[in-house]
Amino acid sequence: MGAFKIAKTVLKSAFKKPATLMYPVVEREWQERTRGSIDIEADKCILCGICSKRCPADAINVDRNGGKWEIHRMQCIQCGECVEACPKKCLHMNPKYTEPGPEKIVDSVDVEVKKPAAKKDDAKAADAPAAADASGEEKLICDLDTCIYCGLCAKNCPCDALEVDRKEKVWKVDDDACVKCGACVDKCPKKCLTIGDPSAAAAKKEDAVDDKAEEKAEDKAADKTEDKAEEKAETKSVPEVDTDKCVYCNACANECPSDAISAEVDDWKVDEEKCIGCAACIDVCPADALKMTEK
Repeated sequence: MGAFKIAKTVLKSAFKKPATLMYPVVEREWQERTRGSIDIEADKCILCGICSKRCPADAINVDRNGGKWEIHRMQCIQCGECVEACPKKCLHMNPKYTEPGPEKIVDSVDVEVKKPAAKKDDAKAADAPAAADASGEEKLICDLDTCIYCGLCAKNCPCDALEVDRKEKVWKVDDDACVKCGACVDKCPKKCLTIGDPSAAAAKKEDAVDDKAEEKAEDKAADKTEDKAEEKAETKSVPEVDTDKCVYCNACANECPSDAISAEVDDWKVDEEKCIGCAACIDVCPADALKMTEK
């Protein structure tokens, strides 16, 4: 009986494909979502350095001055964090693994540094802003009417291109240093930052100002009493905690740009005078224990 079972197995195997591959003669077909190695499109890269900062294994080095992007293949853990964080989507996960070898592999890619155009003479300097606007070049634009000068944009800028002074109400951007990565736009709690054509933004702002003027005129006609105006002036939005949900992880205190929150165990406090109402703490709370309330 044993011989018949073996013969049956042999006959089945004779008419089937082998279970193994003739590697390396026949290359393996990788699954689509296999995490193998990181590839970069050098033409799209702006050397912002966000991938290097987000890498948990410190496997990526970005040299903006030298125009080099470098990755330590044996140090990379293929987590894909850099791929998700890249603002220009120039990093991709290749399903094929790095070939093993006796030495640690370090791949270095030369990336062209986008340098600003040479400055013109003083006589032409006055016409430079108008020329830049007319060219339609995209720039970082801030709606100063909405901005609360919290400084989160400057804190998250990988190129130190932003300067924010809350006391003096100053917001400045160095257009030469800015790489338009969009990190500041994503972090802005009031969504007052955009990347686009300055001339188009100016026209849009004029329309918004006209709309606001009409709305204010309607509001004044509807609300004439001084008591309501005083109540609106005194109203301030501050975060409030749900102690049943709070895990006292301190994420809100670390994110607060004005250091208005203290999150000790079983003792969560907010300094209402320091709080600027940016709601940045709510965005980072992992337990959804915070909400904005008017006081």
